[in-house]
Amino acid sequence: MRLAESFGGELIGADSVQVYRHLDIGSAKPTVEERARVPHHLVDFLPLEAAYDAGAWAADALRAIEDIQGRGKLAIVCGGTGMYLRALLYGMVETPPSDEATRAALRSRIEVEGVAALHDALRRVDPGAAARIHTNDAVRIVRALEVFELTGTPMSALQSEHNLNDRRPRVEALQIALSPPREALYRRIDARVDAMIAAGWLDEVRAILDSGVDPDVKPLGSLGYRQLVAFLRGEDRSSEAWQETVRLVKRDHRRYAKRQLTWFHGQPHMQWHVTEDDAFESARRHLIDTLG
Repeated sequence: MRLAESFGGELIGADSVQVYRHLDIGSAKPTVEERARVPHHLVDFLPLEAAYDAGAWAADALRAIEDIQGRGKLAIVCGGTGMYLRALLYGMVETPPSDEATRAALRSRIEVEGVAALHDALRRVDPGAAARIHTNDAVRIVRALEVFELTGTPMSALQSEHNLNDRRPRVEALQIALSPPREALYRRIDARVDAMIAAGWLDEVRAILDSGVDPDVKPLGSLGYRQLVAFLRGEDRSSEAWQETVRLVKRDHRRYAKRQLTWFHGQPHMQWHVTEDDAFESARRHLIDTLG
């Protein structure tokens, strides 16, 4: 927001949850007031039932960048979905198209054996992918196993061939990431979860379920929403059960932040800063030198 207001920029959201309507509080979506101050793209535009992935987002983001730059504005892509940003900068890893029969068979195994069992199966054939994919992330587990079954090659091996160090980004970009002290980061994550709950996050999820949305749609399986949906669908609504849900949400956010740091440390050309002010000043100086 500060950079956009300082340099006539417009923001492009790179968050795989903020793209969906109704997921406002739990995704920390920019408010109506913030979107009135600075134009935002690829935020709050998809129904919850829509199929969307990194490739589709990257194509939409490239069009948005072209539109913004064509009007003489600065395009600022911001968000923490690493696969979205990699797809934008370097394109997608070539993997086979989905095979519905294979995918259906894997989903049936989840119903019978549970998602943890399929994560164990993935670990046996593709430990690299299993290490990056959360135990409860059924969508990505199914896709990784599907790729292996269709090609006989682990997805992690296909991804390793997509060596970013040997590739030039498709768009010229200053890439900035934040890495605050770990304990300070975790305190902020816990405070953020408390603030989202105080803002009515549980009521948001309840309203979505009451509207008739399938609780198994992909966006409701995202971080935080997954746990709140499970609480509302469960039989135990005691204060103890709720406190345990909150604890799990905070824990899983902290774990996700750790995975994000690992992911972005593996990206070339990234500039790291400890504080937002440091990052802003670095970007400001770069833009002054570049734009004049």
